[in-house]
Amino acid sequence: MNDNQLHARIFRTTDEWYADVDNELDPQPDNPLWHGTYTTQPAALEAACAHLAAADQAS
Repeated sequence: MNDNQLHARIFRTTDEWYADVDNELDPQPDNPLWHGTYTTQPAALEAACAHLAAADQAS
């Protein structure tokens, strides 16, 4: 079982969508465990979900 408490955040600035994943100990958007930039909200959401699924499989 994965004991990590990860949080995905999807947000937009001007014309780019961002996805980041933080842990509960350091939930700051300026220091994510993982991040990416995307042209659409669904792409950012899909990438964040894929990252969380991969992290879950790795544990």
